[in-house]
Amino acid sequence: MPSAFITRLLRGSALALLCAGLLGSAQAALFARSSLDLQAESRVAAAEGKQLAVFMTLPDCPGCLDMARNVHPLPGVEKAFGRKFRTVQLDISANERLIDPAGRETTPGAFADRLRAFATPSYAFFDKDGQIRYRFTGTLDARGLVQLGDYVLAARYEQRPFVAPPRQTAGQPALRLHAELPAATLPLHPEFTLAATDGKTRHLSDFRGLAVALTVGYTQCPDVCPTTLAELKAAVEALPLRLRGQIQVLFATLDPERDGLPLLKEYADAFRPEGGRPILGLRGNAAETASLIRQLQLVADKQPSASMGYTLDHTAGVFLFAADGRLLGLSPYGQRIDRLSSDLATLAGTARPHSLAHH
Repeated sequence: MPSAFITRLLRGSALALLCAGLLGSAQAALFARSSLDLQAESRVAAAEGKQLAVFMTLPDCPGCLDMARNVHPLPGVEKAFGRKFRTVQLDISANERLIDPAGRETTPGAFADRLRAFATPSYAFFDKDGQIRYRFTGTLDARGLVQLGDYVLAARYEQRPFVAPPRQTAGQPALRLHAELPAATLPLHPEFTLAATDGKTRHLSDFRGLAVALTVGYTQCPDVCPTTLAELKAAVEALPLRLRGQIQVLFATLDPERDGLPLLKEYADAFRPEGGRPILGLRGNAAETASLIRQLQLVADKQPSASMGYTLDHTAGVFLFAADGRLLGLSPYGQRIDRLSSDLATLAGTARPHSLAHH
């Protein structure tokens, strides 16, 4: 005899099927609807002539939030992807019981483990019988998500794994950079709220229209931070004068305990590129700094030091953003200055002309 839980789910399945028959293929916005009865969702998808696509998320996953805010709601994506797939989101940290697409009772976490979805955001695709067709983990831009859907429908996973296309800026072809591609799980549009050395509270979105080079560290860093900032200064100064004003260099401290804004300003000003914008220092409180670390999946580990009290082992390199705010590359620590400058020139080509008269 089925458990009361199964009985409730079966009733819900019947109701879902009835609603599908009455309402046709109407559904919530792409991946906006949650469900714990994926078998029912798979049946409704089949009745609609679609396949089931499940978006697996965690509450503190920056990439998940980025996809939900900036990719899933785009009308072109909703139309191209939504007409092929019935979409559901699943919080894999939830404690409720779940019926998987094949009708097995489990938990969201165990379901994700079985699919080897060990990171988020992850997308899982199922056929009409509830069997897994393909799983992909990572953030995508609009073009990438549509291509992923087409790849699954064409069963091209039988020949080769899906390779996400390079992220591209709106209205422009994909940019070729010497920098490394960002980690697949990093958000395309990271965000932060930090105090800046220009006296303002800054968000990354404040710099839309400019190319942005962001590096992190702390003022007492003995080697990596001053070297990186000196290399950024040289890379900007290697650009033609007309391009230097299209680059905004940011230095975010991971040591707010010791790095106050006056100290950050003095430190950042020492590396201002000639003919370019002032480097802005950024500082948050403990919670804001933790949020920045989560957004960019940074390392920031304290290590005891006899002379300094402590040092920080931290992520090195430069995060490179196009003028529309998309994270397009991570220039590794020690990158050749001519390559870094070339990448900055490429990103400057996505920027709107800005005057330096007020800087």
